[in-house]
Amino acid sequence: MPRRARPSPSSDHGSPLVATSDPVLLEAALRWCAAAGATPDVAHDEVGLRRSWRTASAVLVGQDLARPDLSRRDRVVLVSRERESAWAPAVLVGASGVAVVGQEDDAVTEVLQVLDGRREGCLVSVVPAVGGAGASTLACYLALGASGRGLGTLLLDADSSSGGLDLVLGAEHAKGARWPQLLQVDGSLGASTLPRVLPRAHGVAVLAPGAEGGLPEAVGGVLDAAVRGFDVVVADVPRAAREQAADDTLARSVLTVLVVPERVHAVAAGRRAVRELQERCASVVAVSAGARGGTGATAVGELLGVPTVARVRHERRIGLCVESGRGPGRSRRWQRAAADVLDLLGLEGSDGPAR
Repeated sequence: MPRRARPSPSSDHGSPLVATSDPVLLEAALRWCAAAGATPDVAHDEVGLRRSWRTASAVLVGQDLARPDLSRRDRVVLVSRERESAWAPAVLVGASGVAVVGQEDDAVTEVLQVLDGRREGCLVSVVPAVGGAGASTLACYLALGASGRGLGTLLLDADSSSGGLDLVLGAEHAKGARWPQLLQVDGSLGASTLPRVLPRAHGVAVLAPGAEGGLPEAVGGVLDAAVRGFDVVVADVPRAAREQAADDTLARSVLTVLVVPERVHAVAAGRRAVRELQERCASVVAVSAGARGGTGATAVGELLGVPTVARVRHERRIGLCVESGRGPGRSRRWQRAAADVLDLLGLEGSDGPAR
C-alpha cells in the first residue's frame, strides 16, 4: 500500500477573528464560537479585518466585509444571513465553507472544523481472527509506539463487550470521559476538546467503555473529532462485529490489521475474516501470532492471501504486567511488530509536540 505522509500538528499562531459590521452576523458568529469553546477577536470594519487577516488562527468573515482583494489564506468561513447569495463572496475570499444564520447545527460544524484546522490523522484498526489472538495487546503497542514517535495518539476501544482497553493500558483509574459520557455526541464534538477530556496513560489517550460498558450505535461524530484531534487513532475492533460502531470505524480506517494465531482453525477463521474485511476496508494486512507446532508465518500469509507484515508470540510477562496495572510493559518482539506496522503507514514521527 502507498506510504502515508507523516501528519503534522497544527500551527495556531493567533486568536480566531470574527469580522463584520452586521450586528446579526456578529451575534451569530460569537454564539457559534462560544459553542465551539473559542473566544475570538472582533473587527467591526474593513480596517480591522485587514489588520488581523494574516495573523488570526481562523477567520469568520461576514458577507458584508468580503472583498476580492483579500490575500488567500486557509481556515476562512463566510458568515451570511442566507445561503443562496453567499457562494459568490465565499469564492472571492477563498472560504472553506459558509455558516448561515438560523442553521445552527451546520454552522457550528463549519466553525468547529475551521477552528480545529487540522488535517485528518491516521486511523488504523486491529481485528482478531479468533478470541485471544492478541489484537488488544497489539493495539496497545501500536498506540504506545506512535506516542513514542512524538505523535498525538488515541487508543479507541470499539468493542462494547470487552473488558476495556483502559484496563490493558493501565488507565482504568485515570480521570476522564468514557464511552457512556459520550453517548449523546451528535457530531459537534470539537477536535480540540476530545484530547482534553479523555484519560491518559503512558502518553496515550484512551477511549473505552469503562465500568458501565456500552458504545453509541453510531460513532461518526467521535471519529470525526478523533481524526482531527490526534495524529494517530488506533482502534480495537471486535471480530465478526456487524454493529454500526464497528462498521463506522472500519470504513474510516486507512489500514486494518488482522491478528491471526498460527493455528489451523484460526487461519480458517482468518480467511473468512479477510473476505469480510476487504468488502468494508480500504486495505487489509495480517500479523501472525506464533504457536508451537503451528502453521508458521509463511503459511499464514499464503493461506490468507494478504501480506503478513509482522509476527508476534504470546508472552506471559505481558499478562502479568497488565494484571499489575502497569500496562503491557516492554516486549521487544511486540514493539518491533508495532514499529513495522507504523513504518508501513509512513508514520516516521513528529518534529513538534504531540497533539
